Amino acid sequence: MDADNKKSSIPSEKVKLFEVVKNQTLCKLIRFSWWESSDAMEQCEIAQEDVFSLTAGPVLMYFQSGLVVGAASDPAQNSVIIWVERDDTGYVTDEPIENDTDLYTISALDNQYSNSYWSQIVGQNIKMVNIIKRDPQNALLAELQNEVGVEMIMGNGNKFILSHGLHNNSDDFSVITESYIDRRLLENLRWENVV
Repeated sequence: MDADNKKSSIPSEKVKLFEVVKNQTLCKLIRFSWWESSDAMEQCEIAQEDVFSLTAGPVLMYFQSGLVVGAASDPAQNSVIIWVERDDTGYVTDEPIENDTDLYTISALDNQYSNSYWSQIVGQNIKMVNIIKRDPQNALLAELQNEVGVEMIMGNGNKFILSHGLHNNSDDFSVITESYIDRRLLENLRWENVV
């Protein structure tokens, strides 16, 4: 994988990376929260079982091959951003999220701070990747990328979305299912298949 494909950028610039992860098994899904789980409930005003999905902070996707892919939001682009954290050739990003002592890890499979849906995602192969684009709501946003989601469709048909504010029309990153999308946003969203 070339260096350009490793640094963070919007999903449409990561098609080669999505081609690599297609058909790979997702072994782990870990959220790196700005707060400890119990504090995140209070800070984000969310239910205990939603902490994994809705806390603030990036997520890492760990694949069976050794590839680790990160995702977060970039409000300056009004988009999700994707990068390679680590790969099977020994490459490791300059500032690995796993080494950030200010962040707290929450697994998708956490019995307390996640919900049972995620056990149907982890351990599955990725079969398809879609980018979700949002129609710009004003002239300023029209200048931005507006790639507000990456939908991963698993081998068993279940899906999840790496989201830029789709759950609450904000700049917050979340890892959600389609049912969490704010219904008022749906008419302005387009799904585009990439792999």
